[in-house]
Amino acid sequence: MSLMTIVIWCAVLLACVGAVLWVYMNVRARRIVSRLGAFRCWSRPDVHSGWTAGIGVYGVEELSWYRLVGFTFKPVYSIPRRGMEVSAPIAHSADGSVVEVRLAYGEHRYEVAVERLTYNGLVSWVESGPPRLV
Repeated sequence: MSLMTIVIWCAVLLACVGAVLWVYMNVRARRIVSRLGAFRCWSRPDVHSGWTAGIGVYGVEELSWYRLVGFTFKPVYSIPRRGMEVSAPIAHSADGSVVEVRLAYGEHRYEVAVERLTYNGLVSWVESGPPRLV
């Protein structure tokens, strides 16, 4: 086998692996986005870090955040509804359509950016937890 044949086979193999990864990540993102209660949400660990695009999902008892581009179906973090504190919105865009919000649960702090209507939904979701059975 010549060197050129080996190079071509390696290029074909890399292209196939890349295509499989691209398809997997797109299917993963579509499955997460299609969940009930999913919304666009950017997150960062602190005010000095850059934003990471992701998907927030309201659950019955917790809010979960997933990276938009990733390999796992597990959330990066989940915040329990009970005890979650939501800050007032801080305008993040010139027209105010995107707001920055600080979420707190105990000692944990999270920074998220969402559309203004999503912020209203987040506050409503936190305040309207399901009834508790004793």
